[in-house]
Amino acid sequence: MISKKTAFLSIVILILIPFSGISYYIFGDKNLNPTNVVADDVPDVDLSELPQIDYDYLCYDWYNPKIEMLIILPPNKPDFVKAVEPLAEWKNEKGVKTIILNDTTGFSGRDEAEKIRNMIKYYYERENIRWVLLCGDAQSNLIPIREVYNPDPSGEPASKPTDFYYADLTGSWDYNRNGVFGESAVETGNVDEIDWTPEVYVGRLPANDAYELELMVNKTLKYETNPFIGEWMNRMLLAGGISDPSPKYPGDYEDEGRLTQYIWKSYVKSKMNFTHLCDYTGKYYPGKFIPDEPFEDLTQIKLRQNMTAGYSTVIMAGHGDNQNVFCRLLPTSAVAYNSDDAKNSGNTDMPSLVYIDACETTSYDDDNNLGETLINRSNAGAIGVIGALRFSWYYSNDINLEKLNRGNAKLFWEEFFQNKKFQQGRALYDSKVTYMNSDYFERGEATMNEEWQRKNILTYCLLGDPEVDIYTDVPKNASNPFKGNIFEAQMVSTVIKNNNGKAVPYARVHLRTKDGKYYTAYADINGRVNFRLPAQAGEKYNVTITGHNLIPSYFNFSTLTDNLAPEISDEDCSPDEPTVYDNVCFEVNSYDLESGLESVFLLQSEDDDDFDEYLYYRMLNSFRDDEDNLFKHTIHNLDPGKYSFLIIARDWANNYHILDDDSFEFTIPTPMMDYLLITMSIAIISITGISIFITYKGFKNYKYKLLHSRNDSF
Repeated sequence: MISKKTAFLSIVILILIPFSGISYYIFGDKNLNPTNVVADDVPDVDLSELPQIDYDYLCYDWYNPKIEMLIILPPNKPDFVKAVEPLAEWKNEKGVKTIILNDTTGFSGRDEAEKIRNMIKYYYERENIRWVLLCGDAQSNLIPIREVYNPDPSGEPASKPTDFYYADLTGSWDYNRNGVFGESAVETGNVDEIDWTPEVYVGRLPANDAYELELMVNKTLKYETNPFIGEWMNRMLLAGGISDPSPKYPGDYEDEGRLTQYIWKSYVKSKMNFTHLCDYTGKYYPGKFIPDEPFEDLTQIKLRQNMTAGYSTVIMAGHGDNQNVFCRLLPTSAVAYNSDDAKNSGNTDMPSLVYIDACETTSYDDDNNLGETLINRSNAGAIGVIGALRFSWYYSNDINLEKLNRGNAKLFWEEFFQNKKFQQGRALYDSKVTYMNSDYFERGEATMNEEWQRKNILTYCLLGDPEVDIYTDVPKNASNPFKGNIFEAQMVSTVIKNNNGKAVPYARVHLRTKDGKYYTAYADINGRVNFRLPAQAGEKYNVTITGHNLIPSYFNFSTLTDNLAPEISDEDCSPDEPTVYDNVCFEVNSYDLESGLESVFLLQSEDDDDFDEYLYYRMLNSFRDDEDNLFKHTIHNLDPGKYSFLIIARDWANNYHILDDDSFEFTIPTPMMDYLLITMSIAIISITGISIFITYKGFKNYKYKLLHSRNDSF
């Protein structure tokens, strides 16, 4: 019979082994989780078994470019189509793929505005559109404007017009389907019907007929392709009036000269020449805080003269009256600029981007307004007008210039100058988002449930082409960035500069070939652009480079054949003698001087130096500035056995370099603990068997003795 001590020890060992934390392999191999398993009977490594380069994916965008811009016209207006065709052709030539749309019959909607928005949404979701140009007047409903529920305390009707409806494509705009658009969460009791983050940039050419549309299109084309070169391109005009001449807070009068002063001081002074016209009250005057500030008194004569002289950019901040009057202060007798001045402006071939920080001066749902007069001028007036369609709001004592009108205007010019968003539509809509994310909102002092806040975001809209780059200096040609050898499938990485060596932020690089390739790459804020060419040697590319302060520049280059394999160096495997407990780390430096490195693979073979069968891993690059060419892969806890590894580098032209290094061959020994565990397991099984046998024999002896004991009792 087994002793109590032996039985107890056997039970303890059986219980503790599963919880010992010791790796052992008699119960099955560990899973290496390889990327893939490749088997082949060919003695040499069969490289075709590695994942192939997806050249179809690489070339897809070159042959199937996405649409970037929609030009939307009223239906049944063939003369409108003819008027905008030259603009669409130019957009496509510079690489902004553009189509003309004038039929909404295939789109759902309760009215034409909803159909147009659903059409824009359709192309946004399926293409790559960023820009929408509406070509048609709002008053005559050629391209309708959306009336939005916005009962602000201005005394105006609750319904307010806005083209923001066509920019925000993710808001419901009528969540409760009651036919009242743009209600706040306060009104619906649930959600805001407006999302407030625009998906596309929207502008409007408010043409009543094809003749007016042709004038605005021709002005836009001349501005972009053949401008009058002059110092006007490097000048900004700032006109600051007085919003309220009555003191409401000690020491502060509502002088908009504070705003215009801040703009030229913070954004303009180091970039452009400027003229500052300023009206001021008794307690504020321009030189009070900045001695010797350059300024002139704001009068109608001086503003009219300066507008005629020509400026690239203009801001007018003050009061608006009767839709066609900008006032330097109330009452309306203090006129600073009106529609008659705009009609007679002599800034021929020098149209300005005009931002009017004032009430209702751009109410283009009524033709009698200052903004529409400026944009309708032939080769004069404005290339773009940003202004309010209705009364707009400001806060008294807004010393930090962060609330409503002042915050909107300040952040527009910040986006324009500081963030280098020189396309007028982009600067406008991005500044709206910046405003709603500003510290003013973060502090909880404003929300988009407040109708006056909603009013200001909705009412400031753009007349003009949203995609146009506005000049801030005399334009230069681009320097040729394609002077060196360029190879098939190469990643081209370069900085777009003008011929004075200055980087061009957000420049467009458009490439086109005779066989139908059409591709546009965009630079970042620092002019850096990256794009990979298709894998085709001998291809000739025609290149058009456009952008801020650039004359459209044309270049070409042809791709060379890449027959050079990648380089591999400084390979390493650690530790030198790995065990089953180690993570084995492989490192290698690899690079390619022509088409560029596509992949680096680590191939693993077990007990087979010929790699008839192998696993492969794609090695990863750290992409740190000081280790651009360093590739790594770590394999965790290999099983005992013999291993061989290869490094294979492949470039985008499908050239390979295979590295077979002796240091990548090693044997991982079986740990002593494995033998101990096997011995212990055998011992445990033996002890258990003996215990069972002894127990069985003891039980039989006990049963025999018990039976005879009973017989003896009888």
